[in-house]
Parts: sequence; C-alpha cells; structure tokens
Amino acid sequence: MKQHHRHVHLKLRPKLRSCCHCGVKVAGHLRAAHLEQAHGVPAPACGACGKKFNYPNQVLRHQKHFHMGEKSFKCQSCDMMFSSQANLTQHAIKHSTQREHKCEYCGKAFKWRKNLTTHIMMHLNNRRHVCSACDERFVQQTSLKYHITKRHPEMV
Repeated sequence: MKQHHRHVHLKLRPKLRSCCHCGVKVAGHLRAAHLEQAHGVPAPACGACGKKFNYPNQVLRHQKHFHMGEKSFKCQSCDMMFSSQANLTQHAIKHSTQREHKCEYCGKAFKWRKNLTTHIMMHLNNRRHVCSACDERFVQQTSLKYHITKRHPEMV
C-alpha cells in the first residue's frame, strides 16, 4: 500500500537504468539480482564478509566504513567522528535545542519521533510490556525493567 501510494500518487517511482547486457530497464536496487539471474554475472561483493551490493562503488564504501573504520565526518560540537553525513546529521540532533515532534494531547515536544511515540502510548494507556512474574503491565520497557529489579530481584 505504501509503495503504491509513493509510486502512483506521489509519482516517486524508482529510477530505472538500462542493463548493460540486454537493455532491459531495471531499478537500481534490483540491478545485482537481474545481473545474477538473467546473465549469470555475480553481484559485486565484499571480500571480507561476502555482503552483496548493486554497484562496485558501494562495496568500496562498505569496506572503508565497516572494515577499515574510516570516519571522515566530524561533529562541530563534540568532535565525534562518523562514517557518513547521514549519521552525523542524526547525531547533531543531540546538540540542537529544537524539538520538532510535538504531542497532540499535551503539547510536550521531543527531539526524536521515537520518544514522542512512546510518550503518546502513555496517553493511550497502551501497556504492552508485561511482567512474567506477576502479570503487571507497563507502557515502557524501561518501566518494566525497573519493576523487575525492585519487585522481583531474583529474576535479575
């Protein structure tokens, strides 16, 4: 459903590229599978771990970041280093004072959407974390862990 909405209604279709062997138009994320299945050409793979990729440049990037530990993106606030701009951008939220995710029930704002989602569960009284010892229910996993350490220390 989500894919249909993105492709049909929002017109965000994957970019198709011609196969160098047969000219068939293939989405980038399906390139390696097409080459292997239709032409018997092995997908570019990491020599260290065997992970397959769609393009050779992705193998090089993978090896630099995961096997060689290269981190070339530096945080201006705390000097931490990251392997990608996306990871640095995500980290930079910690230093920001902006809280873009606002609760529709009480107006409290959060830096991360995940924290807002957990907060809303409290308003909805969605207690999905259950103590296996006494069946008491909690909204947050951390509340359940705290409960177990205080009420059932023998389980820790």
